[in-house]
Amino acid sequence: MEEQKLTGYPSIDKPWLKYYSEEAIKAPLPECTIYECLWENNKNHLDEIAIQYFSTKITYRELFEKIDLAAKAFSVKGIKRGDVVIIASVTLPEVVFSVYALNKIGAIPNMVDPRTSTEGIRNYITEVSATVVLTIDLAYQKIVQSAKNTTVKQIILLSATDSMKFLLKSALKLKNWKKKATSSEIPSIVWSNFVKGAENNILIARASRHEDCCMIVHTGGTTGFSKGVMLSNDNVNAGFHQAFHTPITMQRQDVFLNIMPPFIAYGMVLGIHTALCWGWKSVLIPKFDPQKFGELLLKHRPNGLIGVPAYFENMLGSKKVQRADLSFIKVVLAGGDRTPVEFEQRLNKFLATHKARIHLSKGYSLTEASATATVSFENTVKLGSAGIPLVNTIISSFDENNGRELTNGELGEICISSPTIMMGYYSNDAATREIIRIHNDGTKWVHTGDFGYVDKDGLIYIEGRLKRMIVRYDGFKVFPPFIEKVILSNTAVDCCCAVGRPDPSHRHGMLPVVFAVMKSDAEISKSELRAELLNKCNAELPEYSQPVEILFVSELPLTPIGKIDYRTLEKQAEEMTKA
Repeated sequence: MEEQKLTGYPSIDKPWLKYYSEEAIKAPLPECTIYECLWENNKNHLDEIAIQYFSTKITYRELFEKIDLAAKAFSVKGIKRGDVVIIASVTLPEVVFSVYALNKIGAIPNMVDPRTSTEGIRNYITEVSATVVLTIDLAYQKIVQSAKNTTVKQIILLSATDSMKFLLKSALKLKNWKKKATSSEIPSIVWSNFVKGAENNILIARASRHEDCCMIVHTGGTTGFSKGVMLSNDNVNAGFHQAFHTPITMQRQDVFLNIMPPFIAYGMVLGIHTALCWGWKSVLIPKFDPQKFGELLLKHRPNGLIGVPAYFENMLGSKKVQRADLSFIKVVLAGGDRTPVEFEQRLNKFLATHKARIHLSKGYSLTEASATATVSFENTVKLGSAGIPLVNTIISSFDENNGRELTNGELGEICISSPTIMMGYYSNDAATREIIRIHNDGTKWVHTGDFGYVDKDGLIYIEGRLKRMIVRYDGFKVFPPFIEKVILSNTAVDCCCAVGRPDPSHRHGMLPVVFAVMKSDAEISKSELRAELLNKCNAELPEYSQPVEILFVSELPLTPIGKIDYRTLEKQAEEMTKA
């Protein structure tokens, strides 16, 4: 057979396919719901461990039983196909039960960061007309305030102790959340009472189509700027399918350490769905403390773990693992942000000296592509690269001015074409059209806002961000317009710009700072105004979006065309950190 002549255009040549087997390339994508995908991949392994939560182990058989029970309980509450239920929680077994239970009856979980401001949660509720909110007990009072005068008719309370064994519950001296729940002006119920007696009900599963929306996750976490990303069953299953067909060495019943939260696509698609469908033993960590990374490694001895670069930095600095044998680790995947070459070299050296016969694997994507686009393995692990596209994914760079596809090595906007591309933003067609575009050849692409290139072997290199996004050490993304809107709501502020500066407490990641100009006629001192603004940000923004400093300047630098020159401000902020 004559070898195909290469054109130099990544979307045509797909040079990355040489790293995949013929079986992986030809494997058909699943056409089913995420619940059906979970069942089909585990129905013959029901007595294997699905979840470990502290000392509690849940088999796949028990997992499906708990999913069915939760599905019946939601049905009793009147939840039906197409309804949206807010889930505001950290990673708990009950969150896993609920996501698949809602999917089984055709309803949609809307995954919300419980740290979101009261106003932000209220917006999430009203946007989807939610009647039921499932929340971690620590966020209960905020949820009650958010749900007042909305469509919410029921709040379901989760506790980190719901799936713990009795002795551990007793040791933690539980608060009486049941009493608090019944005293709320909005009908509230604890999880145990929510599912109690539901087994006697007949579950009428509402047939859900594979192309239907199966979850909503969010691009950011505050007021009007946040967008709800609708992921279909096909999107999420395609994420699992493509990961499953990468030649990594993870097998059924290998131990997976799940430290990513469920309210981001990275956590839901990879941390929960992919791990469970693959048949791994998923160790759920409800609240991850990076300082305890070494302790978790030695306790659970995971074969696989995913995270952001800053998390693995803590592994390097952990005294507990300095002499440990880490040969049990098969996969370490870093996503959520660029991985600096210097850090990658240090981590690879650390793994080698601790007998882990692997290199750091890196991934790249965005929420709008279900957090699954590239991966690195074996001979595709190269310093500075984000790996190659997953087997059913196409990635290329394009000229951002004329839309022309660029050839290997040419720098442009990175775009993704994949079965994982979202259905769209919830109730925001204009924003959907902005990021998802049909090119002249009829191919649908997500325009990432990042710039980089594809080399001749199909490896992806991300060089920077076109968007003004601030990525924290823990991978959470902060959007400057959110902060600026709050600052500008004070009438004493003339103009402002939020930028990121290096986080002095971590090797990676940025923290938001604000440069602001006071109005000349403002009747307030700078110190008083600074205090007012910080208090306002604390009240209206999630804690991870709150600026660490507000700096008053006489004027903001401008570009030649009159826009605020935020690049100059970023440099100034960086220099101030060094001083």
